Amino acid sequence: MKKDEGSIMLLGIGMIGVCLLALAVITDSASAFIQQRELQSIADSIALAGAQGIDIEEYYRTGATQSTRLNSAQVHDIARTHAAAMTADSDIALTSVEIEPDGKSVLVTLHAPLRLTFFDALPFDPVTASASARLDYAP
Repeated sequence: MKKDEGSIMLLGIGMIGVCLLALAVITDSASAFIQQRELQSIADSIALAGAQGIDIEEYYRTGATQSTRLNSAQVHDIARTHAAAMTADSDIALTSVEIEPDGKSVLVTLHAPLRLTFFDALPFDPVTASASARLDYAP
């Protein structure tokens, strides 16, 4: 009859490995979710700030009516300034900021690399997250 004394140790070592892998996946998944949520919050904030760039002359002439439009140059300036201020206080490093005003709405699209605790050490291309927000100007 063979002795089975070492087989439980191998099973225990295997279970510890599986638990560590599960912990790494859960930690990085939660980190990615939090970073995605923060990126979405920044995109929403930039779109809201950009929508403040209304055509002031038209607004003073007619008031807040259907003819009031967004000034594309002002929207870009306000949104870029707000994006710089938001990312200065954040750990997120934006790789691209796209701001598309069309007179009645502002579309903001952001891209940023995810910072993962465990899986960044693997030799894969960095994972990027993107978020977009659209705000329609309605007087």
